Amino acid sequence: MKKTIKFQDGSVQDFELNRNGFIQAVSYKESSADLKLSLNHKSNIIAAAKKSSGGYRGFFQMGESALFETGYYLGDLGVDFRKLNPEKEKQRINTIRTTFDKNDWKGEWSGKNGIHSFNDFLTKPELQLMAVSDWINFLCKRMQILNFNQYYGKIINGVEVTESGAIAGAHLMGEGGLATFLGSPIFKTKSAVSDDNGTHISSYLSMFSGFDLESCCKRKIYITLKDSSGLELKNKEVTIISKNNGKYISGETRVKVKSDENGNLPVIVRNPNTEIKIVADGKESNSIIQKANEKQKATLSDFKVTSHSATLETDSTPQPRPQVNKTPQEVRNEQGQSSTSQEANVTPASKDVNFNIEIVEGDSGKAISNMNFFLTYKGNIKKHTADSRGIKQGINAEEGQDIEVSVEGDGQKQVIHHFQVSAALKNKTVKVKLPVHSFNISVTQDDEIVPNTLFSLFYRGREIPKRTNNRGVINVRMLTGFVFGFGIKGKSLVLSRVEKSSSTTPFTVNGSAVQASKLYEVADAKRKQAEDLKKQQQQKEVQEKKAKEEAEKAKTEADKKNQTKQNNTYTESGGKPLTTVSNQSPPTSDTTRYHIYHDGKIKRENKAATGFAEFIYYDQNGKTHNLGKSKFVKAPMRKAGNEVIYGSCYLIDFTEHGSYKSGNIGYKWFMTGGNIRFYLNGITMSGVLGTFMSLGYEEYPSSGGSLIDGSSQAPSVTHRNGEACDFRYIGKKNAHRTNAIWTQNNDYDEQRNITLVRELRKFGFTVFYTQDGYSKKPKISGTSYANNHYHHLHIGACLPKIEDI
Repeated sequence: MKKTIKFQDGSVQDFELNRNGFIQAVSYKESSADLKLSLNHKSNIIAAAKKSSGGYRGFFQMGESALFETGYYLGDLGVDFRKLNPEKEKQRINTIRTTFDKNDWKGEWSGKNGIHSFNDFLTKPELQLMAVSDWINFLCKRMQILNFNQYYGKIINGVEVTESGAIAGAHLMGEGGLATFLGSPIFKTKSAVSDDNGTHISSYLSMFSGFDLESCCKRKIYITLKDSSGLELKNKEVTIISKNNGKYISGETRVKVKSDENGNLPVIVRNPNTEIKIVADGKESNSIIQKANEKQKATLSDFKVTSHSATLETDSTPQPRPQVNKTPQEVRNEQGQSSTSQEANVTPASKDVNFNIEIVEGDSGKAISNMNFFLTYKGNIKKHTADSRGIKQGINAEEGQDIEVSVEGDGQKQVIHHFQVSAALKNKTVKVKLPVHSFNISVTQDDEIVPNTLFSLFYRGREIPKRTNNRGVINVRMLTGFVFGFGIKGKSLVLSRVEKSSSTTPFTVNGSAVQASKLYEVADAKRKQAEDLKKQQQQKEVQEKKAKEEAEKAKTEADKKNQTKQNNTYTESGGKPLTTVSNQSPPTSDTTRYHIYHDGKIKRENKAATGFAEFIYYDQNGKTHNLGKSKFVKAPMRKAGNEVIYGSCYLIDFTEHGSYKSGNIGYKWFMTGGNIRFYLNGITMSGVLGTFMSLGYEEYPSSGGSLIDGSSQAPSVTHRNGEACDFRYIGKKNAHRTNAIWTQNNDYDEQRNITLVRELRKFGFTVFYTQDGYSKKPKISGTSYANNHYHHLHIGACLPKIEDI
């Protein structure tokens, strides 16, 4: 749905009647920005920095006060509005607001959403739009707090007050100007209702009316018009009649609107409990009651409500209106009654029949557990839910009546089956097949197809990778009515419902989604390469082991008899030990054993071995914990820039030691985000494992160390030779186990992260990189600042108290 606006400069522009369209329209009015073009277009770069005579800046011509209210600008006093209590600190807030009358922009910035300075705001249009969106959300809340939303639907000076119009009016003329126009008693003094150009606020309310701001007001009604044959009524003029008994608006209002090319009327927002009817061609719909905090959808066919969501009023008495076309169910019932009318005098009274309904997959016939569906019976629709076996028991209906089975749809239910109730169904189960719908998914970016790109579908608890063909299309088959997600690896970006009437479901993505998809593909290819190398190494080990076994078998019996026995202790006649058994590795062992002690000391046994590494931890109670043994991987030594130098390093795949638990101590160590940097050297591994074991039990998500060849994977430059590792910050209530933790967020656990760094330092780590939010400061005392480390802790250069034995 689009709206055509003629601006004061004489230009005419079309805008979609959604939130993006609203932002585009107001930005065009305020700064001549054309946000339908790329943000990097010359005209938009100029508009993003545009300055008015009053010091207002950017696309929306925002002032210091607006950016203070939304938490971006701290002002001359350096106060963050997000940390103030609007109820308890009104006087302080009002005092701060008095400093914003000049818009000189000399104050500090909070860093919210990456805006750290005035220059960031002016030169980064994508960040500026985030501030604009937050400002709209702020004004939405103010409409509710000031009760301005109770005027929605009122006609003043011939102009309908709408949600988007009121918010535009508040932005352009201030809350005082809007209050004066509405006649609200909220402010004691009246404000101007015309701007410096002489434009009355009513012009702005009309100009920016009818946009659906989506996440703003929670109560909305969406109506689609169709003719008697089910076709959309395009450009149909109707009258919306609203009967309101609110505090600030009462009585009846009438507004004329037109449907768009899809038969959709502009979004309707009224006071809760307002009675709404649609009138056209002398016909009047039945009533729809505006709910308080619900989004309602209805389809009017020949002006009869034929389908509606559960939030629509169902008990209202329909108003008198002309005869309308009958539903398919009404026709079937009448046909059934006609065929039996001659037997009516001898047929006993109708009886109720009790039966069950089972919903199954249309192709496989498998039952669908906990399935929601709807039954229409005698013109009334009711929701039902199947049990874990896919069966809804105890359905009771009158013999001879028609039952219509449907599932949820977008705006109206989707009928999948109907049947007539008969005595033969008594205590039986009616099996209803849910159709499998074949359809296409089309993917575009900036109105261009996105070919040969990997995306993910999230369907029935599974993530399914799917690639677009050379026409930007994905062919799929899904169960009718089911909701599925569309996105990139590991992240659903948008939800959609399977509609049996739709052959194509379009999705629009931005450049970031396409780029992320490409990067994930590269990472997957590298991971597969690493897995193949690992598999080859394992096969090589098996072959070597088999060769050694065959070599052992080749020894002669005489050789066996002459071998030195060291299974027990023997002494010479003088009583001095000849050989002694110990738990140390014999000189010929191919295992380096790391003995890790709770106080940070590490004893390295058989340092020269290059076959395997074994890690043993000794807690403060003297208990021994074997943390596993795994094979060394040989890699060339490297210097900065990954250039190979003389020598070799021996690395361990830390996922081979990914978890351990004994009583209340242990750890779970796992990779995040599809990383393949699995490798650390023995000393670094010992320091990490010692730290984990000394802290009780915890889980440690990690983005890893070095690659299998000892190199540092870009963009990191310090993760060479297995000397460094990155970890997710610890979160409050263990939030880090499932979510990323940023140092500027409330779920960052400061004390536990300080403790983690302290223990890592005890076990020899000397380099730590952190970042306090987006600032250029370290987050934890004793660590160093590094950019882009607000979401992870970097550790490196492990130099423990080590003793070779």
